[in-house]
Amino acid sequence: MVTLFLGAGFSKWAFDLPLVNNLFDFDIGIISDAEERRLELIKKDWALWRESNPDCTPEKFVHWCIEKSSHKKSRVIWYVNRRLTEPFMTRIRGSYSAAMFDERVVRENERIVALKQFFEKLKLFGLNGIITCNYDTIVECALGTSGFNYGVVGEQLRGRGINPQFPWQNAHLRVTGNTPLVKLHGSLSWDKDTKYTSGKPGKAGNALIVPPAPEKEPSSELKEVWDLGGNILSQSQTIIIFGFAFNPYDQALLEFLKRFGSNIKNVLLIDPYPQVERAKSLWTNSKIEVLDPRKEFDIETWIETCTVSQAVIA
Repeated sequence: MVTLFLGAGFSKWAFDLPLVNNLFDFDIGIISDAEERRLELIKKDWALWRESNPDCTPEKFVHWCIEKSSHKKSRVIWYVNRRLTEPFMTRIRGSYSAAMFDERVVRENERIVALKQFFEKLKLFGLNGIITCNYDTIVECALGTSGFNYGVVGEQLRGRGINPQFPWQNAHLRVTGNTPLVKLHGSLSWDKDTKYTSGKPGKAGNALIVPPAPEKEPSSELKEVWDLGGNILSQSQTIIIFGFAFNPYDQALLEFLKRFGSNIKNVLLIDPYPQVERAKSLWTNSKIEVLDPRKEFDIETWIETCTVSQAVIA
């Protein structure tokens, strides 16, 4: 069985979304006066925080905002949502909003079509699940509601349906795919009680996102999500890690990978700057290989080789 683990580098490769260090580049297209005011306030928050914390990561800034006040929390979540949904903004009834997962403008996007093909190839070789620490909804858009689930096949999502001209037509769709999608740090399409068909909670500034912290235990808000991820990972002998840096400060995530990845025999790091030694520290007895996503690569051949190797060992 194969587990696909996605880090920020995957979203950079897929849609040129910013890596963590460049998240607060403020490169968004303002669509209203209200957004312009919000953007100026988050720029001010960022500038003041950086003066006192010049060596800290942007994730710590997000964490600080979320803990500091409801206003700062709402602003930073709104900004992260806008920055990470910029490729999926669509016009609806005279206003702009992030597109719904199944919407035509998403389905026909060239990059989404290519990503869907990538995921479909992995499914042919026993894709056990997709685990990610990303907040964005690229995977949901690529697979569509018929291609994934969040742990429960048939779970109902809230929000508008597939037709932007009639937002409630086919609304409250259900996820019916067989591939579990585990979002360890939350999602721009979730709030604390509900999952949506788009990044609506992020737009409202109340999405359930939890930045990585040095604690070894995951957030209690996402315990069931982490439990599902652990179950998926523990059943897999092969893991494909796409664009993950193994940052030392994210102790909970590293401990998770080590603890539940004890059966891993083959590791593929898809990364222009693969952290091979850090991967070896987690999977000391595994075969570790690398692919550069800046070059054309054949994921099918690599998985076929792993499958043959596992059969010989068995």
